[in-house]
Amino acid sequence: MNESRTRSLVLCGLSIALLTAGAFIAVPFGPIVFSLQSLMLMFIVLILKPKEALAAVSGYLLLGAAGLPVGAGFRGGLSWLLGPTGGFLIGFLVGVALIAALRGLPFLRARSAHVWPLGQVMAFDGAQTLVIILVYYLFGTLWFVVSTGATVPAALMACVLPFIVPDLLKAAAALLAAQPVRAALGRSVVRPREQI
Repeated sequence: MNESRTRSLVLCGLSIALLTAGAFIAVPFGPIVFSLQSLMLMFIVLILKPKEALAAVSGYLLLGAAGLPVGAGFRGGLSWLLGPTGGFLIGFLVGVALIAALRGLPFLRARSAHVWPLGQVMAFDGAQTLVIILVYYLFGTLWFVVSTGATVPAALMACVLPFIVPDLLKAAAALLAAQPVRAALGRSVVRPREQI
C-alpha cells in the first residue's frame, strides 16, 4: 500500500472518530439533539479530498447502521439511521456527495491546480459549508415530516429555526480551523501573501 493511500485511510479513520466525538458532545433540544457533529462534518469536508470525505461519512453511517454506538446518546443500529432524525444523517452523505460533484466540475478542477488568494478560498469554503447545511436541513426536515407525521411548519420549527444561528457559528469555526490544518497537511491552496 503506497504512502498516499495509507495517509488517506488514516485521515478517513480520524474523520470518523471526529464525527463520533461530535455526536457525543450533544444536548437534547426538543425532538432534535444539538451536537457538534455538523461542525465536524463541515471541517472534514473542507480539509479532505472529496473521495476521502465521502468515504469517511459513508464509513461513519455504516458503522452506526451496523449497531456501533456512534450517534448522539451512544445510539446505533437501523433505528438510529431510520428514526425521526435519520434524515439529517442521510443529508450529511448527500451533502458531501454534492460537494464532491461540485468540486469535480472542470473549471474548479482546473483552478484547484493553482493557488488561490485567501479571500477566494474563504468564499469557496463558505459556500461549501452553506451547501452542506441546506442539504441536511432539507433531508432532515422532510424525513421528520414523513416519520412523525408533523406538518412542514412544525417540522421547520423543530428541525431548522432553532439551529440556524448555531450552525452558522459552527460553519465559521470550521472555516477558521480548516486553513491551518490544510496547510499542515500540505493541501493549502492559498497563495503566499507576497504573491497576492
